[in-house]
Amino acid sequence: MNALRDLLILNLTLQVFNGLFSYQVFSLVGEEANPIVAAAISNWGVIYSLLYKKALACVLLLLIFALRHRHGLLVQRAMVLTASAYTCVTLVCLWKLLS
Repeated sequence: MNALRDLLILNLTLQVFNGLFSYQVFSLVGEEANPIVAAAISNWGVIYSLLYKKALACVLLLLIFALRHRHGLLVQRAMVLTASAYTCVTLVCLWKLLS
């Protein structure tokens, strides 16, 4: 159970860093690659749309974590997959920031 909790904390931390990096990249580049987020940015502005996107992602992670008692292995795999994906996304955002 501690491993799943640690994976949840890692995923939530990656969401925060991804949100911060996305804001910085958007400030520098001025465009969003995700069409859903781009539409939200045009309607709500950068900060509110990124907060909405990250809040939704965190709620979904918490819902996945809530299933840990019934589907432990599936939850663990889902948390590892999302952590891997957001690590890649965060590294790409960091690379774009530094280049």
